Amino acid sequence: MTLGFFVYKLLGSLVVPPGLFILAALVLAFILDRKKAGKAAPILALLLAVGLYVFSTPAGARILAGDIENVSPSLPPQGEKAVIVVLGGGVRYGGNRSPDEPGPLASLRVTAAYEITRKHAWPVIVTGGLPWKPGEATTAEVMATKLRNLGYAGKILMAGKSRTTWEDMEQTREILGSLGTRNIVLVTNAFHMKRALWIARKLMPNVRIHSFPAGYLLDRVPLRPLDFLPGPDMAGALVFRERIGLAAARLKALLP
Repeated sequence: MTLGFFVYKLLGSLVVPPGLFILAALVLAFILDRKKAGKAAPILALLLAVGLYVFSTPAGARILAGDIENVSPSLPPQGEKAVIVVLGGGVRYGGNRSPDEPGPLASLRVTAAYEITRKHAWPVIVTGGLPWKPGEATTAEVMATKLRNLGYAGKILMAGKSRTTWEDMEQTREILGSLGTRNIVLVTNAFHMKRALWIARKLMPNVRIHSFPAGYLLDRVPLRPLDFLPGPDMAGALVFRERIGLAAARLKALLP
């Protein structure tokens, strides 16, 4: 990569968010320091710039993620029955213009589940409530429709009242009692899998849970100069949220 091309990409990243916000925070820190506004104000502005930078660069996302995506796909041994559990991951509501459909993360999950069903005729549980208003389709219903449209003709059960991953697992546990199986194939995005697995094992200690990550957020190639430039995907924010979510789940498990 030539220096000229890197500078071109750098300038491009600084004239649009989040790079523009990072630059603004740096300018604010400089102005506050020159105006002798005390030590706290420029330091806070500088910390804001650094935080935005870490969250918005691929290199920063890798630092924040650590081993959070170190999960591999697994399935039950040949001949054993299982239930596929697909966790809700957001919906894009089309209103009057287009049908409702799973969001980008949920679409990966539904597609991964469908790929499993092409080889294994297992029932599927889809989770997620939170319709945008009462009477509209829940996340679980939208995902179930997508699964049918892909061609799945098997049994679909819905945990359609859940709002969080914890509630996803609580409702899944209730449904499992009627299915007579002790194997779950848990489908969610790789960055979300460790938290989902921890909660599932906490709430269903007698169930064998197999992870099936639906797509990885982070690249595994060596870092390149462009990976240190701010970008719009904010992957760092997603993996940071997962770490906070796992800590919150562990704290919740300690409470009476």
